[in-house]
Amino acid sequence: MSKELNLSNKLDFSEIDMTAPDKVIEEILLKLPDDTQGMIYGSIATYDGPVNSYTTTRTSLAEAFATITTEKRVDIQDSLGKCGEEDKKFECFLYTPVFTKFKYRIFFMKYEIANYPVQFTLEEGIARSINENNSQYIFICNNRGEVEELLVRILTSKKVLGVMQELIRIYQSKKNEGNTALSDSTNNVESNG
Repeated sequence: MSKELNLSNKLDFSEIDMTAPDKVIEEILLKLPDDTQGMIYGSIATYDGPVNSYTTTRTSLAEAFATITTEKRVDIQDSLGKCGEEDKKFECFLYTPVFTKFKYRIFFMKYEIANYPVQFTLEEGIARSINENNSQYIFICNNRGEVEELLVRILTSKKVLGVMQELIRIYQSKKNEGNTALSDSTNNVESNG
């Protein structure tokens, strides 16, 4: 070849922390019970549904018949580019261990094979709480540090603190119901004994 590629000057080969974003979030969520006296837990779980808003199309019967006779152009560009990509999707939510039927989903997360960048789709109230001047609810993080920073902003936002307070009240209410039931059964045994 008469020309050298000289890619070493064009690419970044420095080592960075490529820990999967779900593992980074899991580490942070493990601290929640200690910080909330065991009343609030967080979880991140795989998710199969859509993580972005989308538009559905409905075809009327007339349109369906019309498409039978129309031509369809195939764009070869659809076959070029990334192949074999893998989307990993997760949901992250808060809950209290005494009432597991209720959970509060705080965001969806999606990333591909390289782990970064990672896309977060935040619950709208949380997005407004951390980003008051903008209605943006989709956030992109390019590395572990940005994921950690975003998660701290989310967990300490006014909206999530309000949700946590509600979970504390649910915990206290359910614990109180359990103590009342235990007290009633003890009183029944004493009065029958």
